[in-house]
Order: sequence, then C-alpha cells, then structure tokens
Amino acid sequence: MKRDKVEILFDTRVESVTIKETDDGKKAYAKLTSNVTIEADMFLYGAGRCGNIGSLQCEKAGLKTGARETIIVDKEYRSNTPNIFAVGDVIGFPALASISMDQGRVAVAHMFGLSDVEHIADQYPLGMYTVPEVSMIGLTEEEALDQNIDVCAGRARYSDLTRGRIMGVKQGFLKLVFDRVDNTILGVHIIGPIATELIHFGMVLVESKKPIEYCISIAINSPTLHELYKYAAYDGLGNKSGHKIKK
Repeated sequence: MKRDKVEILFDTRVESVTIKETDDGKKAYAKLTSNVTIEADMFLYGAGRCGNIGSLQCEKAGLKTGARETIIVDKEYRSNTPNIFAVGDVIGFPALASISMDQGRVAVAHMFGLSDVEHIADQYPLGMYTVPEVSMIGLTEEEALDQNIDVCAGRARYSDLTRGRIMGVKQGFLKLVFDRVDNTILGVHIIGPIATELIHFGMVLVESKKPIEYCISIAINSPTLHELYKYAAYDGLGNKSGHKIKK
C-alpha cells in the first residue's frame, strides 16, 4: 500500500467530517483527533457492523442484548434465558462462518448434555483474502509487550525461498513472535500468497505452545512455502542475542 502511495495513519480517529462547496465542486474535509484535516473528493467511513435482531423481539423472551444489536451469551452460547442459545453473526465478533459452525456444535453439545465438543479453541486464525493475503494468529509484538513478556521475532521472506522464486513472488513474509526466555511461539503473522492456508500450521504451534526450535527440528518438504517457518525460526534464534524489542 505504501508502494502504491496509500497513506496509512495510525493512532488517530476521525473527529468530524464536513462537506463544502468549492470551485471544483463538493469537497469532503475530515478533521482528525491529531488536529490534521484531510481534504478529499470522497470519504468512506467504516464504523463496523451491527446486528439485525429487531424482528426477533428478544425483549419478549427476556434476552439481554448488546449495544450493537447482538445477543449476549456465555461460553456455552447460552443466553440469560436458559433454554435459548445463540451463535454466529447474531452474537457479534468474530462473525466468521467457520467459527460460527463450531459455535453451533458447542451449543448443541450443551443443549443435549453431550461431551464431544464442549468448547472451541481460545485462539483462531484471522484471514484477509486480499492480494496479497494476510493472516495471523496469537499475539503481536506490541500485545506481548503490553503483557510484560520479553519477546523476540524472526522473519522469512517468500523471495528468499526456492518455491517463492519458482512462483515469482517478490514480496511477502512470515513472522514468528516468541518468548525470549523460553522460546515459546506466541504469534504467527503472514503476508503473501496462500497466507490463509499457511497459517493453520502456525495455529498448531501457538495452541500447543511449541518452542521455536520445533520448526527447525521437523522435516519440511522442499521446495515448499512451509519452509518459511523453518527460516523464520533460524532468523529468530539469530535475533535473540541482539537488541530487545521495546514499546
């Protein structure tokens, strides 16, 4: 995005938007909390998603609902009305089809007193099906530092792999975030082709709390993109003795 001259502003919010007539037609002016005003021909503001439960008449069933029209549930997906369960988009984040199906399985297990699927994983991968794809699971470096974890990171680039060169990939990387003390992998972040496929191995690493050495010790087919994990691990171990990551 930076290469395509897209400016990205962090740690700021839109305070107000005004539309004014100019000699060139209407212009939009967005004032930011950083006291910067952006002039544009068009302004698109994404405020997130809201539920659509008005027609369900939840109040008649005594259901507690959230500020954005979502039904509030516990870890079993049971509402405050014991015989009513809710899953999926209707309960809000993450509103992903794959997670919603798993939520449904958990809810059914508790409805009928089964014990086969009592809960879903605490962490699940997030994916953006853009070009390039973006996917992640676990902690970022900033989140780990906020939890007072001494972290380190290792990176591997698609362009450095034989498979990446075969595919003609010039950009993209995989990053492993790990605990500097015991080398436990805390997060995996990927930008590049089939990132949303590659992340599932990272999900296993994070959920099973594997050390970064695990990626080095296992045999990975070559040439494949999964070698990104191995070379990111090598890079991470090399970085471990270097400068610490700071806020």
